[in-house]
Amino acid sequence: MTTHPTEQSAPADDTPATSVTSVTFHDHLLPGIEAGRYRITVDQQLPAEHLPGARLDPVAQIVGVRASQFRLDPSWVHAVYPAAHSQGPFHGLLPHITLNPASLPWEREPFTGSIRNPARAPWTALLLFGEGELPGDPNALGATASVTVRALLDGDAAVSGPALDRDAVDPTLLDTPCRVVDVPQALLAQLLPEPSDLAFLAHVRSGGEDAAPADGQSSRPGRDARAVITTARFPDADRGRYVAHLVSLEGHTPPGPQAGGKPVRLVSLHSWTFTSCAASGDGFGRLAGRFAPGNGEHSAAPLRPAPAAGAGLPDELGTLLEQGMVPMTHITDSGERALAWYSGPFLPRVAPELPRPADGHFPDADGLLLHEPHTGTFATGYACAWNVGRALALADPGFATTLVRLRHQGRLRRATDRQYATYRRQLFHSSLSAGPAPRAAAPAAAPTPREQFEELLRGDALDALAASFATPDDSEPQPRTVSATPDEPEPHPQAVRATPTTYRLDAPPRSSAPQPEPQQQPPSLSPSPSPSPDAREAAAWLATLRTLSGVPFDYLVPDQRMLPPESLRLFHVDRGWLHALLDGARSLDRHPGADATTDAELDDLLDGQGPVPTAGLLLRSALVPGWPTLRFEAGAASGNAPVEVIRSEALGADVLLMLFDRMPDRLTISEPPQGLHFGVDEEGNVALRSLAPGEVGRPLGRSVPVGADPALTVTTPAGARVLNVGRLAARLAEDVKPGSPLSPAEFAVQLVRAPEQLTLSFEGTKGTTR
Repeated sequence: MTTHPTEQSAPADDTPATSVTSVTFHDHLLPGIEAGRYRITVDQQLPAEHLPGARLDPVAQIVGVRASQFRLDPSWVHAVYPAAHSQGPFHGLLPHITLNPASLPWEREPFTGSIRNPARAPWTALLLFGEGELPGDPNALGATASVTVRALLDGDAAVSGPALDRDAVDPTLLDTPCRVVDVPQALLAQLLPEPSDLAFLAHVRSGGEDAAPADGQSSRPGRDARAVITTARFPDADRGRYVAHLVSLEGHTPPGPQAGGKPVRLVSLHSWTFTSCAASGDGFGRLAGRFAPGNGEHSAAPLRPAPAAGAGLPDELGTLLEQGMVPMTHITDSGERALAWYSGPFLPRVAPELPRPADGHFPDADGLLLHEPHTGTFATGYACAWNVGRALALADPGFATTLVRLRHQGRLRRATDRQYATYRRQLFHSSLSAGPAPRAAAPAAAPTPREQFEELLRGDALDALAASFATPDDSEPQPRTVSATPDEPEPHPQAVRATPTTYRLDAPPRSSAPQPEPQQQPPSLSPSPSPSPDAREAAAWLATLRTLSGVPFDYLVPDQRMLPPESLRLFHVDRGWLHALLDGARSLDRHPGADATTDAELDDLLDGQGPVPTAGLLLRSALVPGWPTLRFEAGAASGNAPVEVIRSEALGADVLLMLFDRMPDRLTISEPPQGLHFGVDEEGNVALRSLAPGEVGRPLGRSVPVGADPALTVTTPAGARVLNVGRLAARLAEDVKPGSPLSPAEFAVQLVRAPEQLTLSFEGTKGTTR
């Protein structure tokens, strides 16, 4: 069962409508039945009670509905903010966690059964602790204690644990460990809101970057819905490290204001740490703003090696560096060490076209060692690409086996085709010289081997032979095909007949004399086979390799100085490097003459495997781990078609690679709409947003001072800044919804802080931030 609260659709920001992504907020998503033990009683009675057997005894059955209680699957955590182990100015934001199971916070009841929960408060809460606040984790490193579920249920005299029904717990879980934290009762009373206010700290959100198609029920969360749980505590500007714990409130009683009681043992379902520092540059705005012009090596620029200052290099060497070439040590086959120049697939320029061999494919890496005339050395980039492709192909036994099998099948088809063509030519010429066969010929005493072969071809075996082996000779032009019409005479009895739906046969006319025309050709087959499964599989693997998947990073960026920390670099993709890479992968068991047909088949299939990367960018920044669903929008001034992203993948802890079908003219980097944050602005105010139908989320141009109002932001004796959630909800309702209280979804809309974004223009590398 799902509730249907008023839909709260809030745009991510106040950008033009063409770039707004709709995000929908819901109060909660209730499961059809809550976790617990239930008694099901079935009572059946027939209408005629006076008949024997009309009254049946009731049947009762005890069933248990189970849900997560002591542990949380790590894959259920979609995102946390601030990101784990991050450092930044987070003092104006409320940390939160986003969960994939949208109904998880409402699958159980918080506190004990004696506490009524009319507002549908969640059974989980997000608590934030600073350094020196938790006795078991004084440095806020996320340390927890591990106890078994049995020990948790049995209780500990030194702490106040949850009062849970042992019979309702799955017996198989009793000996499994769970993580717990012991929180001083006075501290918990300061940080945990009132039971009636907990509902405002959890909601369901759908839409955004990965929105599912609408199903026509706008008030019902979609398949992309996720639960969001927010803490009520603000990090301090210079407090240092914090640890956030998603804890279970099931089985507990609301903590009282008195101090000196036993510590409260809470089950920690998930935790992470971060550092709040006002002077840190790890916020999104500061991190992204570095890519704007004027920030030295951080500014967005082409990917090229930069010579050391004052190096005094000759002009020809500086030109090679500007073209993206890096000096490397080259070890020859004889063991000598020499200087060579290496260039990967990513260049700051459009590379000239690489001349191809006559058959279109390089047979080895030696043919790709190019001479660099200015320095008298070799350029080894293409040769390295060939070797990398071959190594990756050999490292994948599935692809290697498929490619070798495909080549053997092609050679078998070619050999069979040659033999069959020879036989057909002999048969054709013999039929022309022998004249028409008599209608009733006397049977031979014994069939000759050739007659047996002819009889085999006339039977069902021809279909199987044709479907498996009939392909045109790859060393000769395609034969001319002539189809017989109904007006033509019956073909010669010795001519081979084939299935008309698969092949068309040149049949010699019925004539008593041979035809002297020199242009007449022997009969031939004109096949139209479809690609084999092996060919499709090999082409798909090669198409993936064409996006440089699996290529070691050192071959993409040969010098780490080309991509310094906190930098964004643009590049063109060298098409010749990709060709060399694929030629190396396709070199397994390849014979240029015998495998021409197979190579042509793979080339045709590769042409239909989507666009080839032409340009891209590399981002090395703390934005990559801190914002896993970072949003990029690439555009081009020329043409109306958008720039297509062919590949977007994190290549390490802090490096992101994106490949495009063409070079973009502008790039917009923004926080993902699904990762909206909550809190106050730089002045400590909550910017009010409209809740009117059709205008939900539109800024109203006025705000409520929260940071400066002691009734709304309480400073606890421990020095924590905690929102008075109930009072803040009532205060916001007076401005945006007079006469009616706010729902959890409406409360979340008011606390939303719009994502920041950076727009870069690559015409002159102008950058703007917002």
